[in-house]
Amino acid sequence: MATIRRCILRCINNSHEPIVLPHMEEVFIGRAPNTKITDKKCSRNQVSLCADISALEVRIKQVGPNTTGVNGFALKKSGTQVLRHGDKLEILLGQYIHIVEFEPPPSVDGNKRKLDETSILNKKLCGESLEKDSGLATPKTSSDSKWETIDNGKLLIYTSKHVVAQSKIAAYDLDGTIIVTQSGHVFPKDCNDWKIAFSEVPGKLKQLHNDGYKIVFLTNQAGIGRGSLNLEDFKAKVVRIVNKLGVPVQTFISTGKGIYRKPAPGMWNALVRKKNCDVPVDVSKSFYCGDAAGREANWAPKKKKDFSSSDRLMALNLGLKFYTPEEHFLQQRPATFKLPDFNPSILQTDLPLYEPCDIKLISDTKEVVVLVGSPGSGKSFFASTYLVPEGYHHVNRDTLGSLQKCMSTLESALAAGKSVIIDNTNPDKESRQKFISAARKHGVMCRCFVLKTSIEHAKHNNKFREYTDDNHEPISDMIINMYKKKYVEPNQDEGFDDIVKINFIPKFNVPELEKLYKMYLLEK
Repeated sequence: MATIRRCILRCINNSHEPIVLPHMEEVFIGRAPNTKITDKKCSRNQVSLCADISALEVRIKQVGPNTTGVNGFALKKSGTQVLRHGDKLEILLGQYIHIVEFEPPPSVDGNKRKLDETSILNKKLCGESLEKDSGLATPKTSSDSKWETIDNGKLLIYTSKHVVAQSKIAAYDLDGTIIVTQSGHVFPKDCNDWKIAFSEVPGKLKQLHNDGYKIVFLTNQAGIGRGSLNLEDFKAKVVRIVNKLGVPVQTFISTGKGIYRKPAPGMWNALVRKKNCDVPVDVSKSFYCGDAAGREANWAPKKKKDFSSSDRLMALNLGLKFYTPEEHFLQQRPATFKLPDFNPSILQTDLPLYEPCDIKLISDTKEVVVLVGSPGSGKSFFASTYLVPEGYHHVNRDTLGSLQKCMSTLESALAAGKSVIIDNTNPDKESRQKFISAARKHGVMCRCFVLKTSIEHAKHNNKFREYTDDNHEPISDMIINMYKKKYVEPNQDEGFDDIVKINFIPKFNVPELEKLYKMYLLEK
């Protein structure tokens, strides 16, 4: 008997019921009760969708005036795109993320075996495409120039003619390092607005090439993913730059915000694991040069501070020697710089889970525990790891969708004689008071557990989740900074029976995850 399937669009926050997409019927979604979107920037008919259940595909088209996204990339207005099981639809680019799902899900191969999740994750962290790309294995010497698109366009690779795999890599950023704008503006006016940054650049690259180095460019170009930078124009620009330099170059282009974007290691990992013809890279004899180096204002007379530290941080993540363009091409002395305050590589893991240490984490009597912490501070990890397994009922606004549902769920759980964990940010007295009052009404204890995670650490956690969890909706720095602005330190005068400090101590089952977590992931 043939399998009967259905196609749904599921909100990753579960803020509304899944939207069913009938077979071969056009469905419009946007600002409406069924999505609970009230944002005026979102049209009522923002996106058109038509599911072909027999082909396991959904054809989508942007209808509204503002940009829709697919898997982190801007969708061209009036253009159509095909989505498959697991693809992400961003009703507005970067916002209101939904996942296309077929039920039952399609099998991966004829034997209907599912891909191993750990294997998939490791491939992501390694910068490897999950697709079988016939062009992925590069010959030891390229006889012709070629472009490759990896991981649904998240990574582009240009290998110019005569590139040779080598154990020594001379890697460079592009903008501000190899080229600057001809106009003198910070950002180029168009793809013709460029010139070689220093007269010494071509000669230096040719000398390194002659000394047995492979020349590589690693560049962040998120404008391609946003739709503000034309892909074909930029590709033509890269070809012109390489031709102007007169030396074989392999160029890696990160087009979005994921694991390939510096300082994350995705581009480098793709190079050493897939694009160097199995020639092992000697990190001790390789280096990276870039202008995003964390230098502060006036590092040289009248020089502005660097826009970020992403180049220096990527080199630190990978154990590569690092140079600024001025040091490398002009032999200038190293300038002073400032690293981020939060260093994930030296994160303390020998701290007690909670303070004071002489209290009981799990109460002998029924209680309400109110968590306090910014997005990314580890609240949900703590709740699901330590309290939910002990029978605490989990209440979370992101899952339930509203404060009213949180309160009604809390009331029902207390009436049923259960302890409850409130897993919301709860930054101020007003947000906490409702839960304290409910506990008092039911005659149970109410404790406050405060996550000690710093704001920068929380931002790091959020970035890590973006890289490793496809279902995680990115949280902007603005939201975390708003929490910081509203935060009022909890105290027992609010009505809490006790206040407990919680240290965030991450746990890992996959070594590659731990390795990534201990890298700098924020750009500054």
